Amino acid sequence: MTTGQLPSTDCGLIRGHISAALDGELSEVDSARLEAHLGFCPECRAYSAGAGTTARLLRATPLEELGFPIALPNRRLAMARRLQVAVAAAALVATVGLSTILGTVGTGVSTRVAASGAQAGKLRSTEDELKLLSASTAREPAEHARLAM
Repeated sequence: MTTGQLPSTDCGLIRGHISAALDGELSEVDSARLEAHLGFCPECRAYSAGAGTTARLLRATPLEELGFPIALPNRRLAMARRLQVAVAAAALVATVGLSTILGTVGTGVSTRVAASGAQAGKLRSTEDELKLLSASTAREPAEHARLAM
């Protein structure tokens, strides 16, 4: 396109101008560019006709009355909910962080099971497994009694 010519070959831009023209929001220069483009582009001319028909139908359609009220949430209530979620997330992070720092995560039965699993690889017979199992179950009641104190 040379200087001084109004036609545009960018159909996407022109279709945006068609929408703006239907709303009465197109400048004089862009309006002239739109008219020049519609003069030589049959696809945009068809788009303009369809968009114009659709806009007229929508504007002529009466508004629908609802049978129920629409209530938007109060901004304070929405902010309070966001705050609740943020506080819950912070509490969760603090709990996991403290548990990790203090070493309480992963202790207890799961640690004993992992230790016995390491010994299980060394076992040669079913009797060895039974001895290990009975030894670990005999220790558990004593540990529970000690923890209860």
